[in-house]
Amino acid sequence: MQAVDIKAQMKKENQVAANWLIYYRARKRSYDERREEMLSSTGERHENIGGSRSSLPGKPVESMVCKLAEHDASDTARWLRVVESVQAIIGPKKRQLLELRQECRFYMSPDGGRPGWIAPVQQRFGELTGECPAENKIREMWYEIVGLAVRIAAILNCKF
Repeated sequence: MQAVDIKAQMKKENQVAANWLIYYRARKRSYDERREEMLSSTGERHENIGGSRSSLPGKPVESMVCKLAEHDASDTARWLRVVESVQAIIGPKKRQLLELRQECRFYMSPDGGRPGWIAPVQQRFGELTGECPAENKIREMWYEIVGLAVRIAAILNCKF
């Protein structure tokens, strides 16, 4: 039997959850657009000139409902529910941190030191809330949010 590296598995789960938290807006938009495409596609209609049976599905509404059900039961849908659950559970300060973290997702550290998102999040957090927490406090709050997302994802059987 293959030994599971627990530390590596936990790191992977945290990275996947953090990625879903950070890129939630774009993924939600893409998910909703795809769902809207499914709803608006009515299927092609054509004249059956030859008199033989049509190759189109006999029950287009049923087919669409099945596709939507499959879409709504996908892993993407479960992960989106995870992020929405996290947003509903966390307090206002952590919610503000999550929003700022999403905005600063592309910030990189020029020297390869601390993550590039921390300083801009710290500054914006201070501007919005009137308090500027220490870097360690920002990290601690972020790891708590990620940990909560991992726990909810496990409950919803999301793939890591």
